[in-house]
Amino acid sequence: MPQKQSLPSSLGYALIPELIDTATISSCRDEADRVAQEAGSACVRHLRSRSPLFHTFAVSPRLLDLIPLGMRPVRSILFDKTAEENWPVPWHQDLTIAVAEKKNITGYGPWSVKNAVPHVQPPEKLLREMVTIRIHLDVTSSENGALRVIPKSHLLGRIPSQEVTLHSAAPEVVCECAPGDALLMSPLILHASSKSEEPSRRRILHFEYARADALNPALKWYEGI
Repeated sequence: MPQKQSLPSSLGYALIPELIDTATISSCRDEADRVAQEAGSACVRHLRSRSPLFHTFAVSPRLLDLIPLGMRPVRSILFDKTAEENWPVPWHQDLTIAVAEKKNITGYGPWSVKNAVPHVQPPEKLLREMVTIRIHLDVTSSENGALRVIPKSHLLGRIPSQEVTLHSAAPEVVCECAPGDALLMSPLILHASSKSEEPSRRRILHFEYARADALNPALKWYEGI
């Protein structure tokens, strides 16, 4: 069993090799293909509501044992890069959460809408306590759009947009992963991914976790816990 991680750590990310076996990888690939085809998109949000398999996986001991006790999934996304759907992602932090309804609450904002769902930037404290787990279903090399991170950048907190370029000039790490590997990361770590130089299938399950009591009680997570 992989060792339990407690993020944000001093680096803000951790690689867990061989988290899932070949049979599980195969079933997840088949389910990812079904979901992506059904959604008609290479980026499928609210993944757990579309797939009982992925919902069960997100709350399984295999994943929950990697993170602090009491955390549950609050957002789930499938990223499915292909030769036809091959996009770069600039340096950024994951600053928004998905909630059930927009409400004017001090400390929450600005607001946006993605796929008809309200999203909001919560207080920095909530983001500091969240953890993201990314499960790789295909080879994710530097040539195939592997995630790039700036170690320890999560310790800077919420970085003003005009300062992102400055901080992204720091030494980066390319998180190359094999099928079945997991990447744990803080939403506040600066991260990016390049357009694939040798594009091939790159399916990733992206699960974000938080504590139930982290959210203001007037709000509800869109995906629930």
